[in-house]
Amino acid sequence: MRADAVQQHRRSVGEFHRSLRGQQPAQDHARHQRFGSAHPPLLRVGNAGVLTLAALSSLIVPASASAAARADSTSPVRPALLPGADASRGEAYLAVPAQDPLNGIASATAAGCLSRPRQCPQLLAGAAVTALGGALVGGWLGYQAGHRAARDECDTRFAGLPAADSQVQTPETADGLPAPMRFTPADLDPAHSPCDSLYDHVNARWHATATRPDDQSRWDVPAMLQDRSLALQRRLAEQAARLELPTPAERIVADLWTTGMNQHRINAEGISPLRDELAAIDGLQSPAQIEAHLHALTAAGINPVFGFGVDRDMDARDTQIAYAFQGGLGMPDRSYYLTDDHVEAALGYRAHVAHVLRLAGDAPADAERQADAVLALERRFANASTPWEELNANLTHYYHPVSLAEADALTPGFRWSALFQSLGVAPPDRFSLPTPGFHQEVAAALTTEDPATWRAYLRFHTLDSASPFLGDDFVRAHHAFHARTLQGQDAMPPRWKQVLAAIERVAGEAISELYVPVAFPTETREAVNALVEQITAALKRRLQVVPWMDPDTRATALRKADRLRTRIGHPERWPDWSGLHTESCGYLRNLRRATAFVQRRELARLGAPVDPSTWRMTAQTVDGYYDMLEEEPYIALSAALLQPPYFDIDAGPVNYGAIGVVIGHELSHAFSAESSQFGIDGGLQGWWSDADHQRYAALSARLAAQFDQQQVDGVAINGQLTASENMADLGGLSIALDALLHVTDNLTDPVPDRLGIVRDFFVGGAVTHRRLHTAQRLRQDAETDVHAFGAPRANVGPANLPAYAQAFNCTPGTPMTRTDAERVVYL
Repeated sequence: MRADAVQQHRRSVGEFHRSLRGQQPAQDHARHQRFGSAHPPLLRVGNAGVLTLAALSSLIVPASASAAARADSTSPVRPALLPGADASRGEAYLAVPAQDPLNGIASATAAGCLSRPRQCPQLLAGAAVTALGGALVGGWLGYQAGHRAARDECDTRFAGLPAADSQVQTPETADGLPAPMRFTPADLDPAHSPCDSLYDHVNARWHATATRPDDQSRWDVPAMLQDRSLALQRRLAEQAARLELPTPAERIVADLWTTGMNQHRINAEGISPLRDELAAIDGLQSPAQIEAHLHALTAAGINPVFGFGVDRDMDARDTQIAYAFQGGLGMPDRSYYLTDDHVEAALGYRAHVAHVLRLAGDAPADAERQADAVLALERRFANASTPWEELNANLTHYYHPVSLAEADALTPGFRWSALFQSLGVAPPDRFSLPTPGFHQEVAAALTTEDPATWRAYLRFHTLDSASPFLGDDFVRAHHAFHARTLQGQDAMPPRWKQVLAAIERVAGEAISELYVPVAFPTETREAVNALVEQITAALKRRLQVVPWMDPDTRATALRKADRLRTRIGHPERWPDWSGLHTESCGYLRNLRRATAFVQRRELARLGAPVDPSTWRMTAQTVDGYYDMLEEEPYIALSAALLQPPYFDIDAGPVNYGAIGVVIGHELSHAFSAESSQFGIDGGLQGWWSDADHQRYAALSARLAAQFDQQQVDGVAINGQLTASENMADLGGLSIALDALLHVTDNLTDPVPDRLGIVRDFFVGGAVTHRRLHTAQRLRQDAETDVHAFGAPRANVGPANLPAYAQAFNCTPGTPMTRTDAERVVYL
């Protein structure tokens, strides 16, 4: 689960944007409750002033109460609140129906006349004035209510939300959330020997009964945990939408949730939210105009041609520079355009392009012609793109610092100096232009391609990227290609999951602020911290004897291990959302505004010192990563990751084999070939000898060869593509097992069953690799995922540890037993 700074940014640029809409102050429902009760038939008053005040109150205040809410109950009703929520801010009182105010005035006036006949004329006059004043005030209140209704016509917080989806994908617990997966001894299948396959021994019975949900192309442990996280996020979003006095983060979530769930409005708007963007594209007639349009898209954070973001300067870690990454493709990888293996997907993509353009109103013949042009231009970009395997093998491919003058000379036809000027930032001394061949090809295409081709490309990608947030026809079209054709996912996720996915993209940290208090108990952080300390100590013990490091390298590695830090669960502070205001209506418009806002906040980091508290994932994302560029490199584990089967506070040895291996995996990345390029303080400085590099490369090649022999459902694993992650897996297994045995060896009462504990360790790890998938998703992951998966990932690492064969009593020659000559020893 490694995600270094630049790679994570490349994958997620434009993903973490925020949204905020201001709201009017909540009405005082307690006041409505007090004055909304029925008056007695006869009120005894002492003078006309008292009567006037009482009558005015009976007219105005109940009228405002009844305008705010009508119900038959007299009891205050609280919305269901999750644990940790502030109930006092969420009270939604239902006011009592007001008595007819004119009847109240008449009753009070009659009572006064009967008790004090001489004052009856004054009372009648007072009643008349009161009625007139009340009518004027009531009319004003009615105008205000109508004005608010017109302004907030699409605010669906209290009505019109779709009913809960009836689809149930997994068993639920008493709290209504999907049940967490926990290992039990009954899961083990004696029909499959652990000496043949640990994966089958642990997971065959699960495979025989488990089903993949129709809206999932891959159903593995992270997907199951993410499903549970989403169920909780849904509750939080629904709750936020009903709060009277939301915090800024709650208001963001509420706004995006309610506008996203308002499908009637979204369908009625059609593509009107894109009208200005499409009109701008239709007006592009020259290379200069197209270049300027790409500048504008970059400022808005929606440039489809190349990614643009801000991150640490690899060679000056105390500051931040811009990075421009290759992009431009509508299919997952350059191989989809350049090899015969993906002809069917390419044909499907062409049909998808034409279909989306037709949905936008283009004539069928024009849509077909434009689809050919789009595919041809993207194939040109694919030819100029650096293969993913090459980028992954050497992180310095992401670092190619150039001055503005050097960049302009490198890409005639696209002026980087003009781009920075259009972004409204000071011209930088330098920025990183990785994969320069790709950017040169884009610049050449600006001048050599017909402007009509560029218009078709930009028009399609504007529509396609917005399709999940448009009407039902566009949502279905987007799913049909990107999910069904590419990944074999038949069913669309329910609407609520689609909206939560959008919230994650544009305001993930806002929902984190709601998620953490109810999903991440303090005892979990404390227990994981203790586990990290044990595993870090084991890492240091193993570094002292690792055979492939020179003495000087080992000494530096130990100093680096001392500097490693761990971030558990969530950031210590949350972003400020007060600078962003969105409309009360308009789902896509809110998303666009949020995207541009975050891009401006991103650009404001140019030249600024690094914020050491920044996280590269949200708390509700099931993931972990190692960041090697920090002054004090660290590993991070999300709150959503720290639940069964990865972490169970009562699981004992199983925890070491599950989350313990994940922790060891991330720590191992600090001592990989990629990290050898970055010194102990995160700067770009090598610290391995040439002999270290050669010995490590030999170990990695041997492990890659073992994975090259593995298949999943007939599809081969790419040992080179997954080499770095496979080495980290092997290191994580060794470190976590060392930590477990060190704790076990210090136990004397009772004497532990050492072999049984080791078996539990390996079983706990194998559970986390169980997986179901579609054929399309299997193929895509095999070509693009830097992690191995399924049985190969569960089996190859343990087979390289002597403790495995000892624990399961495997004899030489069995698949899970390797000789000393075959075994790879990393950490």
